[in-house]
Amino acid sequence: MQYSYEDAAVLTGFLESYLDRDSVAPSVREGYQRFVLRLYDGCLMRADFLWAEKALLFLKPFWWREHEDQRALASALLRTQALAREQK
Repeated sequence: MQYSYEDAAVLTGFLESYLDRDSVAPSVREGYQRFVLRLYDGCLMRADFLWAEKALLFLKPFWWREHEDQRALASALLRTQALAREQK
C-alpha cells in the first residue's frame, strides 16, 4: 500500500518547503530526494516511511498554522506511521 495522491502532495509540498534551504544538511536533502524518487516510482520501503516519519515529527513545530493544513499533515503523519508498521 502507498500514499494517496492527496497525502503525497501534502507531504512532499511541506517537506520541500523546509528541506530545500541552504541550512539543511546535504545528507538530509539527499534522503528527501531518494524518498521522492521512490514515492513517484511507487516503490517505497519501510526505511523511506521511517525517514518521512522522523522528518515530519522533527518539523512538527513548523507545521502550517492554518487549521486545515495541520489536519492534512497530521493525516499524512498517521498514514506514514501505518505504512511503516505495515512494512514490518
